[in-house]
Amino acid sequence: MSEGRKPTEPVIVPLADPDQVPIRVINEMAPIGFLGSLFDLVLSTAGSGIDAEGNLQAKRLIAARLRFDLDFARAFHAALGQAIAAVTTPPKDQVN
Repeated sequence: MSEGRKPTEPVIVPLADPDQVPIRVINEMAPIGFLGSLFDLVLSTAGSGIDAEGNLQAKRLIAARLRFDLDFARAFHAALGQAIAAVTTPPKDQVN
């Protein structure tokens, strides 16, 4: 007779960065769309450039295109909520 399953140790998979993904500052997001069962999110950043006449021109530059499922969306929502709460001062009527 077997003694049942033994607990397994969690497997930690290292986070690799083989493409040296750059850090981007995000200022804006396009409306969220859907591709099948995935959320489709485009994040952008403010930029500037010179037009053909030599004038400074404001630009919006795509910083990232993300596609993710509902489970990730819920986890990301919860993580952002916790991070925002950690750096937000509560209203004066809620301070102990």
